[in-house]
Amino acid sequence: MRGVNLPRVLADTQDTHPEYEINERDLNFMFNVNLKGPIWFSQAVAKYFIKQRKGKIINISSEAGQEGSEGQSLYSATKAALIGLTRSWAKELGKYNINVTAIAPGIIEETGLRTPEYESALAYSRNITVDQLNGDYSKSIPLKRVGKLDEIADLVCYLSSNKSSYITGTTINISGGKSRG
Repeated sequence: MRGVNLPRVLADTQDTHPEYEINERDLNFMFNVNLKGPIWFSQAVAKYFIKQRKGKIINISSEAGQEGSEGQSLYSATKAALIGLTRSWAKELGKYNINVTAIAPGIIEETGLRTPEYESALAYSRNITVDQLNGDYSKSIPLKRVGKLDEIADLVCYLSSNKSSYITGTTINISGGKSRG
């Protein structure tokens, strides 16, 4: 999309906060990016999809939206709300042959989104070191590794294809088995 720097938007939405320290600015930012953005975008494309009587809307949530995440309460709350929106819009738009799904990735390697500053802040909010954060996370995944960006892309391609024509209203976990919805 022209004028949208998606990697920067994604990176900026993963701010961390010590326990219960939430302010109005951060609350508004998280809701604007993680919930209002998908609402306005989906609303715009839904009008087109309704006219053509088919379409696919794929929302990107997070395992944090299903399980919560220490130090990321706002991020988790907005990603959980996106899952609710996905379910509701699937029911509302299904009669027009529009599929609405979400994916819930866990930690993905080599995206450039998980910066050293972000990792330091997240580790600090959990009172652990960055090495402990990364080591503990991989140990908690049944597949014992973080995901790869192409695994996310492959799932989005599948959900965009005709092969997924009977999938709607659901959130697909892609977290190596860590999240089970």
